[in-house]
Amino acid sequence: MLKKVCPNCGKPSYSASEFGLWICPHCETSLRYIPAEPAEKNDDIAECFWCGGRMARFKDGWAVCSDCGWRYKGKESEVEEE
Repeated sequence: MLKKVCPNCGKPSYSASEFGLWICPHCETSLRYIPAEPAEKNDDIAECFWCGGRMARFKDGWAVCSDCGWRYKGKESEVEEE
């Protein structure tokens, strides 16, 4: 898995290939000419519960979907409805 950091918004983007069109999922800036680097161990990638997109897990415990923006931080982020 590869990672590029957007020079416009500063957020990471992940892909299995460094070739082809690479657009920041957060601000839609082209990342085509930004050098790719290997994703770090703490950049845990999972599948989004809502849309099936890629979830990136961050050091603060939050997981954020790069496709729909859904954020999750374990049970403490779930709110029970009364």
